[in-house]
This record gives sequence, structure tokens and C-alpha cells, in this order.
Amino acid sequence: MSHTLSERDRRWALLNKAMADHGLDALIFAANDYRGHKGSLRYVADYNLCHKSGNAVMFRDSEPFLVLSGSLIGARKPATAWVSDYRFPGTTSEGLVDALRRRPKVQRVGIVGLNQVMKVGEYLALQQAYPHVAFVDFSDAFERIRAVKSAYEIAGAEESAFILDQCFSRLLEIVRPGITEREVAAEMYKVGCEFGGEDPLFLSMHTDFDNVHSHSTFDTPRDRVLNAHDVHTFSFEIIGPRGYWTELSRMVTFARPDEITARMGRAVAKGIAAGAEVLRGGVTPGDIQRRVLAGVESEGAKSSYWSGHSLGLDVIEDPMIGLDVVEDGDQSLQEPLAESMVVTLHPMVSDATEIASGYMSDTFVVDEQGSRKLSEHPTGLHRISRGVVEVDEY
Repeated sequence: MSHTLSERDRRWALLNKAMADHGLDALIFAANDYRGHKGSLRYVADYNLCHKSGNAVMFRDSEPFLVLSGSLIGARKPATAWVSDYRFPGTTSEGLVDALRRRPKVQRVGIVGLNQVMKVGEYLALQQAYPHVAFVDFSDAFERIRAVKSAYEIAGAEESAFILDQCFSRLLEIVRPGITEREVAAEMYKVGCEFGGEDPLFLSMHTDFDNVHSHSTFDTPRDRVLNAHDVHTFSFEIIGPRGYWTELSRMVTFARPDEITARMGRAVAKGIAAGAEVLRGGVTPGDIQRRVLAGVESEGAKSSYWSGHSLGLDVIEDPMIGLDVVEDGDQSLQEPLAESMVVTLHPMVSDATEIASGYMSDTFVVDEQGSRKLSEHPTGLHRISRGVVEVDEY
């Protein structure tokens, strides 16, 4: 059996066990083409949703099938062919109603993505057609299932980290005063595509005093020209051929940085290093966040209330690394980490006056020794002058 089919069977076994443990007859996986809302389809069916929305349905001890928008009928199927049944109903609501009709004894169904992803029309159609069925949110339970990665999945994270490293290496070759963000982005997209990357998220961050809400501004690359004394933060996120996300971000400048700029770079690097030092199985996200904050505050800086998260087939997965609840009453904050989780740390820091800011990110694998950073690039402020790169790692 191929590695991909062994991985498929491992995942299906986990899902079947979870259904049995929770008394569920079936699972519905809701997805749309936003990069943080489609990983569940790839998890259960190795299907990378390229457009619109779609669902997978899995009855206990049965092969799952896909219920997709009719506009996707011509979309390419994955080479691995994990599932054989692809359905393209008039509407996805009709498709889901029809899917349950074929199993008349269904009484309890878990929905992955109920609160954030499933379309209201789909949920109402299911409730109206099956008033006797209990539809329950299975999102948190699914997050716990997929948080611990297999060797196959960790290899997928490593391949996407390699792609990001090649992108940043190319950036260091071409970036200079006078270049535009778009020119940098064009090279990043090209390199990422050449090495097998997909769905790139590329953000450029800088300090913008015209932004009344926050001096730390980010957006997709625009026509902004990079100047010698600016600090430019380039943030990359991408999936490799297996569909796994990693994240890499570095601060880059050209002229010798002033004291506050250098301090912001050190604050971020110290925060990431301090968090990575305790990033191991059995440690809670809150404990990791406290260490991140201690590292940041040692440079007289402050940080946002969360400093990272797990990632995998979605760009943001549980657990979140923070002291506060991040979204929707998420209570995973004190769930301890486990070996084989993949976690990114990315503190956003600022000085006391909020005039200067800093941001970087690194992705780590949690293993029995602690944590292993996936990027080969040092974590710190990169200064480029006359083709020479100096890194202040603190």
C-alpha cells in the first residue's frame, strides 16, 4: 500500500473511532475556498478545494464522499484518488439533504465547521428535512484529532518549509532600496510555484504613521517603494505538494538600524527563542505565551495577546498560543501540547510609545527533545548592504 493510502486509512480510522466515542452516525465536513476553511476536505479526501464551497460526508465505517458545487464538475481530481464518489448537485444544500436520505436510521450527525464555515442555507435545509436528527458541532473534536501529525504529515510540513526557505533566499538576492513590493512579490510567487508551492499568502508589513488604528500596517504587496532606512517585514505562508502549511517571516533593512529598530528585532527574536525553549509535549499554550512575553519584555517591548498557533492542512489550527481566548469561546487554551504537533510562533511587538514595531515568525515541530525549527534562516533582523547579509540574532 502506498504511503498516501496508508495515511488515508490512518485518518479514517481516527474519525471512525471519534464517531463511535461521540455516538455519531455520520460526519459532515463543511469547507469553502478560504485558506483557513478548506483543510478538512483535504484531511478526509485529499481534495484541495480550488473555488467556491464544498462538503464531505462520512458515515460510520463507510468510505466518505464529496458533495461539491456544480461549478466544480470540471475541476481536476487529485492524483491520489482517496475517494471514488464525487457528487455535483443543483445546490450543496440539496446534495446534503439527499446524502442523509440514503441512510434513514441516522439520528446524530457531527458537523466540522458548523459555526464558521457551513452556509446558513445548508444548515437550515438539513434541519427542515430532518427535524428528528441532532446536528452537533464537531469542530473542536476534529481539531484535537488532526493536531498531532503523522510522519507523513510532518514530511509535508518540511517540504513547504523548504519552499519558503528558497523564497526568502531569493528575496535576499534581489531586495534593495528602490525596489517595489510588487517586484519582490513577483519573484517570491515564481520561486514558490517552481518548487511546488500552492495557495501562497504573502504579506508585507511596515510602520505607517498615517494609519490611525495601528502604526503597524500589513497588506498584500503594492506599489510601495522600499527605502534605505525603512524596516520591511516580509511574511510568507505556503503549502507544499502534500498540502501542509508552514510560515516564515523576517524583518529586513538596508541602512544601519537605529537603536529602537534594533531593539524591536531583538524583542521578536528573544520572544520566539524563549517560546521555542519550552515548546514540548505536556506544556500548555498559556505557559508558552508567558515565556514569549518574558522574552519580548526583556527588551522593553510589549506583545499582542497571542503569539502563534498550530497549523497543518489549514493555515490556522488549534491550539492557539495565547493567554486569552482567541475566537468564538475557544477553550483549547489550557490543552497541553503533544509530540508531533506543528506550531508557528509569531509575536507582534511594539515599543512603549507604539512608534516602532516588529514581527517575525518561525515554524516548529514538537518532538521528544523539545522543538525543532524548520527554517534554515536565522531568526533576527536582516541587514543587507553591498550584497552582504548581516543578521542580528540578539
